[in-house]
Amino acid sequence: MRTTYAAQMARASVLTRWGRLRNVARMLQPAFIRRGLGRLGLLLVWGAAMLPHPAQAAAKPYVEKAPKRGFHLFLHAKQKTPTAQWDYVQDLARAGKAKAAAKQALALRIYWPNAPEAPQAQMFYARHLDRRQNIQDAFDAYQHLVDHYPGRFEFDELISRQMQLAKTLMTLKKGHFLFIPGFAAPERAIPLFEKIVATAPESPLAAEAFYCLGVANERTYEYEKAIDAYFTVLNRFPESAFAEDAAYSQAQCHIKLAQESPNDNRALETASAACTLFLQRFPDSARRTEIIASQARLQRLQADNAYARARYYDRILHKPEAALIAYRHFLALYPQAEQAAEAKQRVAQLTPATPPPEN
Repeated sequence: MRTTYAAQMARASVLTRWGRLRNVARMLQPAFIRRGLGRLGLLLVWGAAMLPHPAQAAAKPYVEKAPKRGFHLFLHAKQKTPTAQWDYVQDLARAGKAKAAAKQALALRIYWPNAPEAPQAQMFYARHLDRRQNIQDAFDAYQHLVDHYPGRFEFDELISRQMQLAKTLMTLKKGHFLFIPGFAAPERAIPLFEKIVATAPESPLAAEAFYCLGVANERTYEYEKAIDAYFTVLNRFPESAFAEDAAYSQAQCHIKLAQESPNDNRALETASAACTLFLQRFPDSARRTEIIASQARLQRLQADNAYARARYYDRILHKPEAALIAYRHFLALYPQAEQAAEAKQRVAQLTPATPPPEN
């Protein structure tokens, strides 16, 4: 076999270095070691002759490799290329085989996630799930488009579809069987609304998403979380169409918390303040009369608590000085309360008599 000039030079260099090493070995080592080194030298020379020149190694022809494919244990693409697979999906759809088409569209996206056909295949799959009211899977399929194929589809359109799915899930009943009507489970929609507000906090649909998040939490008796969501609507989207509903619902949540703890003055005061805020921001609301009536009930509870505190100092602890202060505080805050007359009588009885002036 003819060797190249570079290979010949490499072999000559190895021979030269080996010759020097062999001469030193002859002087220092016994005969059997010298014979072993001789055989090793022959192997090195042969190996050097077989080494290719760097230019020859770089001259290998370029072979384009296929893009890395994904894998799914139970789902297999029927075609060998993404283009052929997309054509196959469309053929199935035209033949009325929607389920098979959606399955193969998903296979296209899984096996060729970076192919130009992958985004439209994922959209095909998401719309199929949407039409079949497979709410959670459809929501996740749209979310995959938002996360992995940004800009390929109208962002607000995807968020709008997710909103519709989340609202449907909030009112959809589960547990339906024969004559049993089932029951709503709004808590299932909470993670969906949370995902929407996290993905699109500045979207035109953000105000509605925060409001629906509040509604879902309120319906599951998570009043504190509902209040936070309603407050976000009022604070960030004060001019939105959901602002009045959010203010009303926020007041209602505070009222429910106050009703759960009627002796908690702070809860009563906070609920009354929420009613005041609603009346100030929406003075012409059709709910004005209802809110005024709710606020009056809250004030009666506050008056009852204030009077009960004064009575406690007066009748239980028998501390007339503290009772007198509490009665006067009650009359200052609630002069029109039902207990006002009795409080005035006790104030008169507990007030120390003023000594006559000295002559």
